[in-house]
Parts: sequence; C-alpha cells; structure tokens
Amino acid sequence: MKKFQFLALKSEEFFDMIDKISRERNALKRRKRTDNVIKIVCFIVVPASIITFKVKEENDHLNVTRKINFLPILLVSIPILAALEAIVYGISILVNNFSNLTFILVGSAWIMAIIFLVYQTFVEVDEINKKLYRVEV
Repeated sequence: MKKFQFLALKSEEFFDMIDKISRERNALKRRKRTDNVIKIVCFIVVPASIITFKVKEENDHLNVTRKINFLPILLVSIPILAALEAIVYGISILVNNFSNLTFILVGSAWIMAIIFLVYQTFVEVDEINKKLYRVEV
C-alpha cells in the first residue's frame, strides 16, 4: 500500500480525475466506484491486476491509499498454462517426438508473458501518478 496526500481536493473530484485517466488509457477499465473506494482493472487481453484507490478526508487533506492486487493474473494464468502444456503434450504424442525441452520453452514463454503483464501494470500506475502528481502535496 502506498499513501498520498492531496490539498484542496474533494474525494469526488479525485475520483473524477481517476475516472477520466482510466477512460484515456486503453488498458484501464473502471470496475467499481463507491463513496470512498474506486477499483480499476488493468486489462491487457486478460485481466492483469486490480488497482484500488481508497480515500479518507482528514484536516482539509485528502489521504489516498493505493493498493495493487495481482491475483487475477495468477488465477487466469494457471489454467491457460495447463491448457498450453496439454496441447504441446498432445502434439508431441501425435508426432511421436517427446521432448522435455518443449515443455520448458512453453513454460518460460508464459512466465515472460506474466512478467510483461506485471510490468504493464506498473506502467499504467506510473501514468496515473504522472497525471496526479501536480495536485499532490
């Protein structure tokens, strides 16, 4: 969790700014918005992560807590990886050319894809921060 503090800004204005930024970015989709929480999904072919902003107003300041949840990419990646490995196994049985190197290559390619999705999440968070930093205390 990372905390930010904003002066002279109301929670509705902050949420409107986050909502506008998420509409501008192709990879961000707003999922849920309540009075003090907004959740944005970083969606690149599969949902990569959930970025949550929680707002609390104290002493004419707006305290914002940001949390990034990578559980969606883990939940989606395991069945996809299992399906890819099953396809590779089926092809190797049909061709009668069984090699463990093929499984290692498919697994490493999928790990690199997961690393790319995590990296892209941090790029999107950085873009949100760049647009919000002018308002931060």
